[in-house]
Amino acid sequence: MSGPFHKLLRDFRLNEWFEAADGCEVCGAKYKVRVTHVCENGNFGDVEWAITHKPDCPERFAEDMDEEEVTESDWDNAGWEFMPEPFTFRGKQYYPLKSRANIGPCLECGRLIIGVPLILFIDKGRKGELDFCWSCVRRLGIMEMIKR
Repeated sequence: MSGPFHKLLRDFRLNEWFEAADGCEVCGAKYKVRVTHVCENGNFGDVEWAITHKPDCPERFAEDMDEEEVTESDWDNAGWEFMPEPFTFRGKQYYPLKSRANIGPCLECGRLIIGVPLILFIDKGRKGELDFCWSCVRRLGIMEMIKR
């Protein structure tokens, strides 16, 4: 990807399934997601997500799924707005998020995060936030940096 991530929800193809940034922490299954509606400004809309857990994954029982079910799915709100100016973090420029719905992007890999991202608030959130999926957090060594 050249330059900082600056894609809006409208830039994702409608009604086409793609891999999300995260998955089940227990069995390793990946979420898939599809954008089903985008509002007029292109920033916000609706998505459907699904995850097919491995048959022996205890998470599928924790989610009140039937014994035979292995696929969990739901609908949610997605979208975000960017701050006007990029912010440099660890030598790389990112456009911070000014606001976001329940589902938003990882600013490093650009994939949508279904679960909980690592959120780094800039100036207590007044200058936006940097959201990262946990795969990118590990790859970039962000937790090790924070622990120092």
